[in-house]
Amino acid sequence: MDDRPASRIDAAPARKSISLYGVLAETVVVQALGTMSVLIIPALAPAVAATLGVSSVFIGYQITVIYLAAMGASLIAGALVARHGGCRIGQLAMLMDVIGCLLASVPNLFSMLVGSIIIGASYGMIIPSSSELLIRHAPPHRRSLIFSIKQAGVPVGGMAVGIIGPLIAVRFGWSAALWSVAAACLMVMLYSQRGRRELDRPEERQWVPMVMPWASLRLVFGNPPLRWLAFATFCFSAVQLSVVAFLVAMLVEEKGVSLATAGLVLAGVQLCGAFGRVLWGWVADATGRGLSVLVGLALAMVAASLLVAVAGDALPLAVLVGLFLLLGLTANSWNGVYLSEVARLSPAQAVGTITGAAMFFTFTGVVVGPSLFSQFHTLFGSYQGTYVVIAAFAAVATVLLMLVQRLVAARLARGKRVG
Repeated sequence: MDDRPASRIDAAPARKSISLYGVLAETVVVQALGTMSVLIIPALAPAVAATLGVSSVFIGYQITVIYLAAMGASLIAGALVARHGGCRIGQLAMLMDVIGCLLASVPNLFSMLVGSIIIGASYGMIIPSSSELLIRHAPPHRRSLIFSIKQAGVPVGGMAVGIIGPLIAVRFGWSAALWSVAAACLMVMLYSQRGRRELDRPEERQWVPMVMPWASLRLVFGNPPLRWLAFATFCFSAVQLSVVAFLVAMLVEEKGVSLATAGLVLAGVQLCGAFGRVLWGWVADATGRGLSVLVGLALAMVAASLLVAVAGDALPLAVLVGLFLLLGLTANSWNGVYLSEVARLSPAQAVGTITGAAMFFTFTGVVVGPSLFSQFHTLFGSYQGTYVVIAAFAAVATVLLMLVQRLVAARLARGKRVG
């Protein structure tokens, strides 16, 4: 049975005068540059920490600040998109990244704090704005693939900043690396102006009031399939960030792998994530079962994490690395299918608002997941044993997604629209 709901969104034709490929290219680049702005400081952590005279642990707090700001911004992003259009808010996000990177490039803790807050707020606006653009211009039978290609900008941005950032920092200093990201964001913001009038037509704008944060959250809580899907993404993002954040430390400290080799494994995990996002988007469209794809990814996360936790010591290093690559192909590649399902389950006029509210749960998992992993690492005494916690998060997500499937199927059986 097709677990995609019939929705008014599917009836909205794409405007022929607008190139879908142009819209997709713009949203991919904006997503990649937003990710680079978030990750540029962590990629240069030792040099930044040495300049500021603080421990490199400080960078972990900087990431927390970014995602807390993203959580807040995501709740108002939908109203901003409805008022001004997805392209304009994408431009605003790029401008904020310019300002944030320039402030963070100043070797001062307060300036870096303010810059990090601005970068985080920008990141919270990128996905709602791009979702509004893509849902209007992507054909219904290709939406999962289109959303997944757009989300591939995240690992691509992560790989780019990991390669380019240190090269610039070594030659010109770490501040120059942030200036480079800022310059790229500025160029994209200016270039996007060419198509903004057509993408953000005034007659399609709505003067949506800037509601209090809990009002947009109420839209998600009031729709049971969306509510449990949002809780599932909390678990997914906790798994994703825990795997990526602690992989190098586990390989170096517990498996005796060199730092360079561990870095290559992490790059491989990111590459699998980029490939997986496109692959699973294609599978979701080909089968018409986006929710089933998410369930399958969750089950694969459970199996791989349990194998690492229980049998990691007995496995050859090559097999262990294979499990990490499998986690990259699953735990790092669900995002596009998830956002496509959020759009399918949302009323046509509220895609941006509901996507922003749903992303609040995603960002919460980003903040909470690694912190819980750290606490359980202290309890278990090893990174490997703590993978039981990752498996538990993935198992909870599996149950929640199966519940969403049942709710959607029940509504369709009663002849009711889900969106």
